[in-house]
Amino acid sequence: MGIEKVVVELNGFRQRTSMLKEEIGRVSRALAERAGQLNDIVGKSLRDLREQLGGTTLSGFMSLQGKYMQGEMNDQDYNSQRDYYKNELQGMIRRLDETKKLMMLMAQIQSGPSGPVGQSQPQPGPNQPQR
Repeated sequence: MGIEKVVVELNGFRQRTSMLKEEIGRVSRALAERAGQLNDIVGKSLRDLREQLGGTTLSGFMSLQGKYMQGEMNDQDYNSQRDYYKNELQGMIRRLDETKKLMMLMAQIQSGPSGPVGQSQPQPGPNQPQR
């Protein structure tokens, strides 16, 4: 009679272990899918920022500085355009910070399961009925 009870409990443990493995597999697939989406977002964001920084924003600001230094524009026009470029560059810095955070998140996801997923495996033990 005692061995039958042990066999029943062992089979229950095997079923729970199998269910946990399936759940971990589902979570891993979902994380991989989400990581792919984040990778696409980060890539697009970096391309957009590269185009802006290498394109009109930075070159426009440098051109503005040159014109002002050569006396080709008055203070009011310079200040107005400088503020525009300053706001554009600050926006780019914010987007770079957001991109950096996304990249850090992606690195954590790619480093493998940790935290709650890794901790969920031992949980069936305490759920077993005590004798």
